[in-house]
Amino acid sequence: MHLWTLCIFLLRIIRSTCSLPTIYVVPSLRSIGDEDGTLKNPFATIEQARDHLRTIFRDSMQRVALYPTYYYLNGQTLSFDERDHSTVYTAMSNNERNQITLERRRDLIELEFPIISGGIHLIDWIVDVQIWRIRIPRFLPAVTQLFVNGQRAVRSRLPINDYYHYDKGLDNRTQLAYRSFVYREHQFDNITLSSTSCSEIIIYHSFTTSRHYFSEIFPQNRTILFANPSLSVIGNTTISQQSGQRFHLENIYEGMIVQEGSFFFDSPTQMLYYHARSSEHPRNTSIILPILEIVLSMVNATKIEWNSVGIEHSAWMTSAKANKSIPIDGRAAADYLNRSTVAIYLRNSTEIAFNQVETAHIAGYAIQIDENCQGIRIENSQMYDLGAGGIRIGLAEHNRKQFIENILIKNCTFYNNGHLFPMGVGILVQLATRNVLITQNTLYAFYHTAIHIGWSWDYDESSCYNQTISFNYIHHLGQHTLSELGGIYTCGVLNDTFITNNVLHDIFGYFLHDWGIYLADGSSQLMVTNTIIYNTGSAGITMIYGFNNTFRNNVLARSSNEGDGELSLYRREAKDHLVFTFYNNIVYDTVNDTGRWIFQVQAPDPFSAPYVIMDRNCYYNSFEAMFIFGLGRLVFSEWQETNHDTNSFIGDPLFLHAKSQCNFFQLNPNSQAVQYLGFKPIEQLPQWKPGC
Repeated sequence: MHLWTLCIFLLRIIRSTCSLPTIYVVPSLRSIGDEDGTLKNPFATIEQARDHLRTIFRDSMQRVALYPTYYYLNGQTLSFDERDHSTVYTAMSNNERNQITLERRRDLIELEFPIISGGIHLIDWIVDVQIWRIRIPRFLPAVTQLFVNGQRAVRSRLPINDYYHYDKGLDNRTQLAYRSFVYREHQFDNITLSSTSCSEIIIYHSFTTSRHYFSEIFPQNRTILFANPSLSVIGNTTISQQSGQRFHLENIYEGMIVQEGSFFFDSPTQMLYYHARSSEHPRNTSIILPILEIVLSMVNATKIEWNSVGIEHSAWMTSAKANKSIPIDGRAAADYLNRSTVAIYLRNSTEIAFNQVETAHIAGYAIQIDENCQGIRIENSQMYDLGAGGIRIGLAEHNRKQFIENILIKNCTFYNNGHLFPMGVGILVQLATRNVLITQNTLYAFYHTAIHIGWSWDYDESSCYNQTISFNYIHHLGQHTLSELGGIYTCGVLNDTFITNNVLHDIFGYFLHDWGIYLADGSSQLMVTNTIIYNTGSAGITMIYGFNNTFRNNVLARSSNEGDGELSLYRREAKDHLVFTFYNNIVYDTVNDTGRWIFQVQAPDPFSAPYVIMDRNCYYNSFEAMFIFGLGRLVFSEWQETNHDTNSFIGDPLFLHAKSQCNFFQLNPNSQAVQYLGFKPIEQLPQWKPGC
């Protein structure tokens, strides 16, 4: 969107909301009891404004204008229910702000927009040079996050910037394989571990992590035992390269001592320690501790809008509150558990809108849209510094009676997630969902997948239909941390699902299995068109198994794994369906390897025409290396004799600035891909940025 168009759009929003009947909120610790919501006597809390609106009859929208400062919720989630409707919560205009008395706003920290915080402001630190300490109330069983001057502090860890590597797992035929490993010599020397503390061992598997509490250590055979199990076998030899047998320690006193900007929580004494930076002093340092797991909740609410506000500082303490014996796997905490780690929660609500809302500094997902929600709009918003992911839509189990439908996510930015649960996804669409439109968004700096559609890894009923992923810019994923990921990840039968006009690049996991678009088990009935995928660790598009998928008018370029090619199919288990159609695409390869397997097949038997249709494609290798195709490892002429790619060719598609490797894939008008194959040039996304 052009700048002038955006300004007009925002001006219209301000004018439309300012013209509504308005009540005002300005935080105050010195309430005098006669607040009536006027500019002269504004309410002191958002809850006061909400409760006032519940007492009056309304048949039109009402505006609640918030002074731009912090709104601490004092230990209670800000909740809305069936009594709440037809309300816009938004920031005050400059004119309204200037009418608030100086006395009323004297003690407030003025911000760019109001921020609703699920945290508490920590003061009265005891300072011992750079090591500060403060006692935390007993109702907080753990401290997993701390925010200092608006930035996430480091939860003390060892090693500080890298990983430890354990020696091996235990016999996977026993339960100990889920609760222990054999460590290397001297790894735990001079490190304090206690079964009564909240110190954690974070273990990396292929596509997830698990968090463990210490139970016991056996030096005689170098075995460490955890109080809680993993959901996966630790040290599984089939994924040892993907996992790297890595782990690190968190909430370690010795780590806090040596690293500025880190904190350590001693649970037996409830003492929180912070190693301050040399420039920090209690007088110039604001420290916020999250205490609410859900900051904002809307259940059975209707017609509520949030404009130009922030939602910040959600907590994660579920495991410590319950017990130390349950699994804390990244999958469980970030994907499966309902209402466990989310800042904004919606259920059975309709016509809820978020516009220019900034959700940040949180423990889990930013927003969860749960059962029976309809007409939810999230636009022009930012979600960043997230413990898990951005938006979770749908259910983990089938429920066809309570569909979540007609959801719009547009022109939003998601970045910097996975701080507690690296498997967190930018936008996760699960079961019982239909008519979800994800468009014109930017997603980057994740450890795992940007957009995940579907939650059924087979041909069974998926209850996930009519989804559209379009005009999104997705880049810099994986960050060499997890494996088995994709820019866009799908699974199950996804009737009438379209993936179109997206750009994906720079997707690199820890070890292999880092694809552009990943069609996992059962992915079927979807179309991928007009999408550009480049700079991936593995294939631009990979498919495990499925049927009736279409790849048309895409660019697959510069995948770096020599064994995976640009297009890969891992298995085909049935002979009676078309797996995919690959038509009118450009494959631009830059691996200097003769015999490059450009279309890799790991199916149990050779492919033939009834199972895949491939035609009118352009293939090119910048080193003029020879391509091979299919399970039979055929050269191009042999491949064509099997009735594949009979109207395709190998030749330079003539991308402009191709040698720079850093610019958008725009075609020379004289390209044979355009003139002969009918390839339609793909429009450059406005949010795309040049450079490597």
